[in-house]
Amino acid sequence: MIENQKNLHCLMRHELHVSMVNLDSKLTQNQRLLCQECIDNFESEQKYKTIGFFLIIQKIEDNKQQQLNIIENLIITNIKQVESFQIQINNLKSMVLQQLDQLINNTKDWILNQKQIGFKYSEYSFFKELDLIIINQQNNQDDQINCQNQIKILNQSQITKINSKLEQFKLFQEYQQLKNILNKLNEQAFNISIIQQQQQLSPTQLLFIDDTIQQKEIFYAIVFDSTMKIMVSTCGNKIIIWNFKNGKIQQVQTLSGHQDNVYYLVYSKIKNCFISDLGDGSIILSKQLNNNQWQSSKPQFEHKKYIYCIILTQNEDQQISGRGDSMINVLRIDFINNQLTFLYSLQKHTSSVRLLSLNQQERVLVSCGNDKLTIIWQKDANNKWVFQYWDPCQIHKGRLIHMGALFSQFFICIQQKDSQFQEILEKEVQLQKNRDGLVNLSFLIIYITEQNLICLRHINNIILLKAQNDGQLSIFQELDCQHQSIFGTVTNNGQYLIYWGENKMNYEIYEIQYK
Repeated sequence: MIENQKNLHCLMRHELHVSMVNLDSKLTQNQRLLCQECIDNFESEQKYKTIGFFLIIQKIEDNKQQQLNIIENLIITNIKQVESFQIQINNLKSMVLQQLDQLINNTKDWILNQKQIGFKYSEYSFFKELDLIIINQQNNQDDQINCQNQIKILNQSQITKINSKLEQFKLFQEYQQLKNILNKLNEQAFNISIIQQQQQLSPTQLLFIDDTIQQKEIFYAIVFDSTMKIMVSTCGNKIIIWNFKNGKIQQVQTLSGHQDNVYYLVYSKIKNCFISDLGDGSIILSKQLNNNQWQSSKPQFEHKKYIYCIILTQNEDQQISGRGDSMINVLRIDFINNQLTFLYSLQKHTSSVRLLSLNQQERVLVSCGNDKLTIIWQKDANNKWVFQYWDPCQIHKGRLIHMGALFSQFFICIQQKDSQFQEILEKEVQLQKNRDGLVNLSFLIIYITEQNLICLRHINNIILLKAQNDGQLSIFQELDCQHQSIFGTVTNNGQYLIYWGENKMNYEIYEIQYK
C-alpha cells in the first residue's frame, strides 16, 4: 500500500486510531475514515453503511493478491519460454561465441523488461482501491489486458531484433529449435487463467457516456494509441489530438497545414506515431516529440486517388495501401527519421482496391477490389510480394462476397484452408436489406479477438455482434444513427465505442459492458 497506515487519520484529526470506514460514495478520502470519537458523535437517527478499518484493508489486499497471482502466472509463462530460448542460445555459444553474446544480452533485457512490467502492477493506492470497491468496480480486468498487450508488444519487438541475427545460423541443428520457441512466443495464445477469463467474457449491453462534444466539419477517421490515452481524429483538413480517459475526451491540440481533407488514419502499436492519408494522394507520418509537439514528415505522393485501406506489418517497418487507382503500394516506414519511402507497386486489379488482409505469418496478402476479384499475393525468396492467383468474387443469394467485407444484407465470414479461401456458411448473419445493395466502407469492420466482439456499420446502423461458445455469431446491439455518414471505431481493448455522425454533428461515446 502506497500510503503509510499510521498516517491515515479521521477528518477531525482526533488522536485516536481509525477504526471504521464510511462507505458513503458522496464522501471523499479522509471523510470516510472514522475513529471511535467520530463514531460516538454520530446522531442516533443517522444511518451509515460502515465497515471495520482492518477488514476493508484485508479485502483490498485480497483483491490485489488475486490480481497479482494472475499477472505473476502471465509473467512466469513468458519467462519460461524466454529462458528456454536462452538455453538454446548457450548451446550455440561454444561454436560462435562472439556472434551470440549480443543475443544473450537481448534475452536478459527481454526477461528484465517483462519483470518490470509485472512490478509496475504491484503497487496500489488505498483510496483508489477503496473508491473502486464502493462503486462496485475493479480495474483488475483493464490491468490484465494492458499487461498482456505490453508483453505482446515487447515480444514482437525483441523477436524482430533477434530474427535477423539468427539467419546466419540456419545450418546449425539448434537453429530450428530457437525458431520454434520464437514462434510459440509470437503466435500461441496465452494458455493461462487470464486469457481463459477473457474468452469467457461476452458483451451484453451498451452504456451511454457522452455526446456533448460537437464538430461541424466533416469527420472521416478516428484512432487510438496503444495505451488508449491518446485519441486522434480528423476534422476536414485538420487533425485533432485528444486526451481520452474513462470514456471522456478533451481536445488538447490541432494539427493544421494539410492541403486537403484527411481521410485515413493508422496509429502505430509500437511507437507514438500515426499515419494520415490526404485526399490529394499524399501520405504523411507524424510522431510525438513531447506532450505538446508533433512532427510531420514530408508528404509522400504515390497514389492518384483516394485510399480505401492501409495495413502495417507487425514490426511496422512497411505499410501496404490500396486505392481507387487500382494500385497496391508498398512503402518502407522509418519512425526514427520520420520518413516514408516508396518501394514498389502491385498491379493486377483493374478497379479500386477496397480491402487488404495479411495472414498471421505475414507470408500471404489478400486484396479485394471493385473489379470483383480476390487476389492472393505471396512473398518470394527476396521477401517481396508477387502475384500468386486470383478468384472472382462469388455472387449468389443476392450478395457479393469480399474477404472480411460487408455487402448487401449479409455479414460473411471467410477463412483460409489449404492455401484457399472459403466462406463459412454456418456463421453468416442476416442484416436488414440495403436499398442500394452496397454498404459504404467508411466504417471498417472491427474484430476484438479477446472480447469476442465484432463491430460494423450497415446502412444507418452500427451493429455489434458477439461470438458464442460454439463459434456462432449473433447481434446483441444495434444503434440507429439516422444517417449513412457514420465514422467511428472501438478502442483496442473493446471497452468503448465512439463515433461521429453527420446527423447530429457530434461525438457519441458508449461503454461496452461484459459479463
